[in-house]
Amino acid sequence: MIAWLLVIAGISVMACCAVAAAAVDGVLDRLHLLSVTTSVGFPLTGLGLIAQRGFTEASAMVLLISVLVLLTAPVMSAATARLTAQDAGVVKAHSPS
Repeated sequence: MIAWLLVIAGISVMACCAVAAAAVDGVLDRLHLLSVTTSVGFPLTGLGLIAQRGFTEASAMVLLISVLVLLTAPVMSAATARLTAQDAGVVKAHSPS
C-alpha cells in the first residue's frame, strides 16, 4: 500500500509540474518547475517501485537510475539556466560566477 502511495505521489508531482510548466511563459520558470520533477517526482516513483517489488535485479536498476538522475539533473538545470542567462545578457559569457 505504501509503495503505491509513493508511486502515485511521484506521478502526481510530475503531472502537476508538467501542467504548470505548460501554463507559465518564462524559460526559467519552466525550468524551475521541471527540475522539481527530476528531484522529487522521479525519486518518489523509483522508491515506490523498489518498495513494491522488493530488492531484485530490476529494483537495483531502478535505484541506480534514480541515483544517476538525482546526481545529474541539478547540474543540467544549472547549466541550462546559465546559458539562458548568458543569452539574455544577464550575466557575462565568460564570467566564472
